[in-house]
Amino acid sequence: MSEELLKAILQLFAIVARERITEAERTNIKEFLSLHLSREATNYYLKLFDEFAASHEIESRQELSSLDAETQQFVDDWAKIMKIVKQVNQALTMQQKVVLIVKIIELVFAEDVISDRQGNLIFYIGQALKIPQADVQALQAFVTGHDIDELASKQVLIIDEGSGEYPGPRIIEKDLTGLIAILRLQDADTYFIKYLGITTLYLNSILLKSRKIDVFPTGSTIRGDKVGPIYYSDIIGKFLSDASKTHISFTADHIFYHFKSGRAGIQNVNIAEQGGKLIGLMGASGSGKSTLLNVLNGSEKPSSGRVLINDINIHEHPEKVQGIIGYVPQDDLLIEELTVFQNLYYAAKLCFAHYTEKEMIEVVIRVLVNLGLSEIRDLRVGSPLDKTISGGQRKRVNIALELLREPTILFVDEPTSGLSSRDSENIMDLLKELSLRGKMVFVVIHQPSSDIFKMFDTLIIMDVGGFQIYYGNPVESVIYFRDIINAANKTQGMCPECGNINPEQVFSIIETRVVNEYGRLTNTRKVSSGQWYQYFKQKIKVPRVDHVQESLPVLQAIPAWAKQLQVFITRDVLAKLSNKQYLYINLLEAPVLAFFIAFMVKYYNVLSETNPVYTFYNNNNVPVYFFMSVVVALFFGLTMSAEEIFRDRKILKREEFLHLSRSSYLVSKVAVMFAFSAIQTLLFLLVGNTILEIPLTEMRYWLILFSCSCFANMLGLNISASFNSAVTIYILIPLLVIPQLLLSGVVISFDKFNPRVGKPIGVPVAGEVMASRWAFEAFMVTQFKDNPFQKQFYDVDKSEAEAEYKRVYYIPALESKLAYVVNRPFSWRHTNDEHVVDALNLLRGEIENELTYVGKENFPEVDKLAVGEFDSTVYKKTTRFLATLKQFYSMQRRRAAGEREKRIAELTSTPVKAARFEVLRQRYSNKAVADAVENIGTPDRIVEYNGSLVQKIYPIYVDDHKPKNKLDFSANLYQPTKQFAGLAFDTFYFNVAVIWSMTIFLFLTLYFDVLKRLMRRLERSRKYRVRDKQ
Repeated sequence: MSEELLKAILQLFAIVARERITEAERTNIKEFLSLHLSREATNYYLKLFDEFAASHEIESRQELSSLDAETQQFVDDWAKIMKIVKQVNQALTMQQKVVLIVKIIELVFAEDVISDRQGNLIFYIGQALKIPQADVQALQAFVTGHDIDELASKQVLIIDEGSGEYPGPRIIEKDLTGLIAILRLQDADTYFIKYLGITTLYLNSILLKSRKIDVFPTGSTIRGDKVGPIYYSDIIGKFLSDASKTHISFTADHIFYHFKSGRAGIQNVNIAEQGGKLIGLMGASGSGKSTLLNVLNGSEKPSSGRVLINDINIHEHPEKVQGIIGYVPQDDLLIEELTVFQNLYYAAKLCFAHYTEKEMIEVVIRVLVNLGLSEIRDLRVGSPLDKTISGGQRKRVNIALELLREPTILFVDEPTSGLSSRDSENIMDLLKELSLRGKMVFVVIHQPSSDIFKMFDTLIIMDVGGFQIYYGNPVESVIYFRDIINAANKTQGMCPECGNINPEQVFSIIETRVVNEYGRLTNTRKVSSGQWYQYFKQKIKVPRVDHVQESLPVLQAIPAWAKQLQVFITRDVLAKLSNKQYLYINLLEAPVLAFFIAFMVKYYNVLSETNPVYTFYNNNNVPVYFFMSVVVALFFGLTMSAEEIFRDRKILKREEFLHLSRSSYLVSKVAVMFAFSAIQTLLFLLVGNTILEIPLTEMRYWLILFSCSCFANMLGLNISASFNSAVTIYILIPLLVIPQLLLSGVVISFDKFNPRVGKPIGVPVAGEVMASRWAFEAFMVTQFKDNPFQKQFYDVDKSEAEAEYKRVYYIPALESKLAYVVNRPFSWRHTNDEHVVDALNLLRGEIENELTYVGKENFPEVDKLAVGEFDSTVYKKTTRFLATLKQFYSMQRRRAAGEREKRIAELTSTPVKAARFEVLRQRYSNKAVADAVENIGTPDRIVEYNGSLVQKIYPIYVDDHKPKNKLDFSANLYQPTKQFAGLAFDTFYFNVAVIWSMTIFLFLTLYFDVLKRLMRRLERSRKYRVRDKQ
C-alpha cells in the first residue's frame, strides 16, 4: 500500500470518527495499521491520524458557528470522502475495500453506538466504494451483533452447541462455550469471523479475541482445547451444501493398480469426498500421483477396487458418467496453429450439438471473459517455444477447453508447472472458484506456495511404491508429520506471525535421510514408505460419505458422426492453412522436386545428330522418371502423415472423455491427407510432364501417383499412431521407403533376387506387398499399350510377338527336348532316367497347352509322350506336329506384319498424314519404355522352371495365366492383364485396385490399432524376459 493511499484512508477514518476520538477507536486504528506496517511505522501513522482528527475537529467547530452547521458539515465531509474514495477505488481490490468498510464500522462502533451521521457516512462510503448495499448492511449487522438472534442470517454460519433453531448454515460443537459466527460475502468472495465467548480459541495459531472481527482467509483452521479442529473447507462446504443444486459423492475403495510388467503402481488408496472440494494430490516423483489420477478419471482400470461417482462404478459403466468427467493433462491440449477463440470454438462444436451457432459463440465468449482471455481471443496460440501468449494464458486456455462443457468432476495434472508464482496463483484461484460453484476438482501439484497449499480442502499425499500416507486437511498435514517425528512446536501448522505454511517441510520430514557415523547423509530413509503407510492406517481414518443416488446433469451433446467429421476436417484444414511454413513446404516441394527430376532426366543425344532436338520418344530416361515419381509420391505421403496423429495424441487424450467417434477423427485425417496428396501429385505431374513434354491429359499417371501417395499416407498414419517419439517415427521412414525401392523390380530385377526370397520367374511375395512394384508396373504398362500411338498397333504387335516367340524360341525348345529323349532309347521303357521322364512330362504338358488353342484333333498321340508309351512312331508324329505348328505361327507372324504395314500405309498415305503419324509417335511413344516392357535385352528369352517353359521375352504381350487357384493373381512383371477370381483385368486398373486394397487394409489396421498393440505386446514380452532373468 502506498504512503499516499494510507494517508487517504487515515483521513477517511478521521472524517467518520470526527465527533469524538476515544481510546477504543485509536486502538482499532492501531490494529488496522499493524496489519500493513512495522511497529515504528504504525506509531508514526497513528500520530498522523491524531493530527487529521484534530484538524477535522477544528473545522467542525468552525462550521458549527455558521447558519446551517450540520448540513454544511455533512456536505464538506462528503466532498472530502468522494475525493479519498476515488483514490481508494483505483488502488484497492474488492476484498480490500470490504475489509476497509469493516474497519470503519468497527471504528465508529468502538463504544457500542453509531450516530446517525456516522451511519449515513458508512452507507454512502460503501456506495462510493461500489460495494453492494446488502453487503454493507450485512457487515454492519455482523459487527454490531452481540448474540445469535442479532447475527441470524443465511449469510452467517454459526458454530455453537446447537441449542435452538437457526435459519442459516450451522456446525454443532457440543463443548464450545459461546459461539463463532462466520459471514460470507459471496460477491467479494470474502469471509469474516467473529467469536463471542470465553473459551480459548485460535485462528491459525493466533488467539481469537471475543467480539473482534477478523478476516477468515483460505486454508484457515480454528482450534481450541475443548473443540476439535474446524477447517476452512468444512465451513465452505456448509455454505455450498445449501446453495448447490448438484450433489456429488466420489468414492475410491481400496484401489490397487499394477502395471503390465507386474510392478505395483498404487496400493490400497481410499478416497471419500463430496462436491465443492478442491483436492490436492502430492508426492515425490514415482509415487503414483499421475497413475492415481488416471485411475480416478477412468483412463486406467484398477487391478482391484472400485471408483464410484454417485454410486456408479465408472470403470464398469463408463457410459453412465459420460460428460461428467473432465481432464486437463500437464501438457498442452491446444492446436498451436489456431487462435485462442478457434481452439475453444471447435471444442464447443464437438460438445454442444444442440446449440445454435449464436449460442455456441456466446458460450465461448462467456468462458473467455470469465477467464480473462477476451483480449487474446484472436491471437494464435503458438508453441511453448514460439510464444504468442504467456505460459499462464496457455494454462487458462487449456482449462477453458474443459470449462466449456462444465464437467462435474475435473482432474488437472500439474497446472502450475513452469509458471510464475503470480500465474500459478491465478490458475489455482480459477480452480478454487470452480470448486466453490459445487464442482469437484482433483489437482496433481508439485511444490505449491503457501497460499496455494491453503486453497486445498483436502490433501492426499502419496509415497514411493504407490502408498497413500496422508489424507486430510492440508494445514493439518504439517502437524501430522511433525507429531510423528515428535518435532518441537509440533502443534504449530503455520507461522503465527504471517500465517504462511511451508509445504516443503512435509516432504523434508517424509524423505529425511539417515546420517552415518561420519556425519554424512546416506541414501537410506529414516522412515520408509511402508512405515509411513502403517502410520497412516493407524492414525487416519478415511471419512465415510453418503452415496448420492441422483443422476448428474450433463450439458454436452455429442454431434452425429457426419457433423464430427465436418468439425475435425475444418479444424485440421484451418490449422494447416494458418501454418504458412508447413503449407509452403508441402506445396512447393512437389513442383521443385518435379523440376529437378524432370530437368535431369530430359535426355537427348547431342552426338548422333547435327541438330539435336529433344523428343519424348528418344528419351531413354522416361522409365527412371516414372520410378522416381513413384518414390517421390511415397515420400510425400509418408513425411506428410508421419506426425499427424502423434501430434494430436494429447488432444485425443482429452477428447476420450467426450466419447467422440474414433472413426470420424481417423476419416477426417485421411480425407485431409488425401486432399493434400491429390494437390501435391497434381503439381508434381504438371511441372514434370510439362518439362518432359508428356501430354497433360494423361490423368492415368496422376491416378497412379495419387494412389501411391494415399497408400503412403495410411502407412504414415499407422506409425504416427503407434510410436511415442517423433525421432523414432522419422527414423522409421527410411526403413519403410528403402524396401519399396529395392523390391520395386527396378533396382534389382525380380529374377535376380536371392533365391531364398525370390524365384527365376514371376514376382516374389516380397515384391507383391510393395506399392512401388504395382505403381511402377502400372506406369510402364499403361504408357506402352494405352498411349494413342501404340493403341493403333497393339493387337497386331501382340499377335506378331506371340508368333515370333513360338516360332523362334518356344517350338525349338520343344524340339530340343524331343531330340534329347529320342537320343536315349534305352530310357523309353524305364523310369530310371529322371531327365527323360521330366523331358517327356514337359513335352506332354506344353503340347497339351498348345492343343487347347489349335485343337486336340491335330495331335491325338499327345498322351503317348510318356515313359512306356513313347516310341519312334510317336517321335515322328511329334516332329511333324511341331513342324506344322511352326508353320502355323510363321503364317500368323506374316499376317500380323502385313496388317501392321497396311495400317502404317494408311496412316502415312499423304505427307500431312505421315507428318502427323511421326509427331504422334514422337509425342506419345517411348522407345526405352517399349524395350523395358518387351524385355528384349534379356539373355534368357525362355527358361525351364518347375517342369514347364516360361516366356521371358515380350511379357507385355502375354495373356497366358496359369493360376494355382481363383485367388491367385501372380504374373510376370509387365503382363498386360491380371487374372483374379476367374476373370481377367487390365493391369493398369488391377494394379491401382491392389494399391487401394492395401490402403484400405492399412486403414483397418489403423482403426483397430494393430501395430500399436503389436508393439506393446513385443515390449511387454521383452520386459517379462528381462524380469525372468533377474
